[in-house]
Amino acid sequence: MVTRLQQVVKGAALNFRRTPAEISAAAARLTAREKQVHDKVAAQTQPTFANTIAPLARLENASGGEAALISFLQNVSTDKQVRDASSEAEKALALSRMTSQMRSDVYGSVKKVLDDTQGLKELAPEDRALAESMARQYRRSGLGLSADQRAKLEHTRKRLIELGIEFSRNTNEADGVELFTRAELAGLPDSYFCERATETVDSVEKFVVTTKYPDLVPVMQMAKSEATRRRMLLAEETRCPENIRLLQEAVALRLDAARQLGYKTHAEFVLEENMAKTPNSVLEFEKDLRRRLDVLADSEITEIEQLKQADKK
Repeated sequence: MVTRLQQVVKGAALNFRRTPAEISAAAARLTAREKQVHDKVAAQTQPTFANTIAPLARLENASGGEAALISFLQNVSTDKQVRDASSEAEKALALSRMTSQMRSDVYGSVKKVLDDTQGLKELAPEDRALAESMARQYRRSGLGLSADQRAKLEHTRKRLIELGIEFSRNTNEADGVELFTRAELAGLPDSYFCERATETVDSVEKFVVTTKYPDLVPVMQMAKSEATRRRMLLAEETRCPENIRLLQEAVALRLDAARQLGYKTHAEFVLEENMAKTPNSVLEFEKDLRRRLDVLADSEITEIEQLKQADKK
């Protein structure tokens, strides 16, 4: 007999051996299931919590785990075809979610549940909060706008999804590379150099060090040379220059999308769902926190400077 725990563990196990075809099939299965549930909810003639809110919530719970698994492979797989398939799957899933969240017929069913005042009173507090949150999410997706305004918002959000996927792909695929002599990597254990690629520059053998974490982290933590650590930090922080353009476009589009929904800024839109609620609350919290930590920060900086000076002796 398979226990519930075994089912959960089996379902949560990350399968690194999925093929590109399996990833694509999984994404297609998830999007088809999503459409099926939303079609059924939209067709309800008498929407209730049980036949409208609950199925949508169960869909999110059931699909979220598998969607995360197939999207995660783009970050860890050694096979470029798998990474590309994972990236395309994430894009397909994101577009499907966006389309579902902008369906006016589904929102109509959800809104009828909210409009049933007596039915809401009879719900448990947790169920009532779920229904209210779900209706709010649909409004935040543009369901309170006109058809023309929704079309414009949909175009903006599609482009944001494309930018996010391209940004992530660039980050995953592009690695900085630096060449160091053994002396410049003093402090690293002998095991760090085992089977490490080398290149000869002006008759000097140098080790190839990339910005991949297994290369980068040991250097940043153990290399004695400040110049070596600085070079690696700059290599990591300045890679993917092509992402600057993507980020600039995304920032502008986020602001545009927020204003289309009646918010002043993207921060105002995002924080509405968080505990802080407003940008001003965040800024005041940060200001107060900075004031409290400044004294400790000054003390720690002094201590670090003393350690650095001692290391140079």
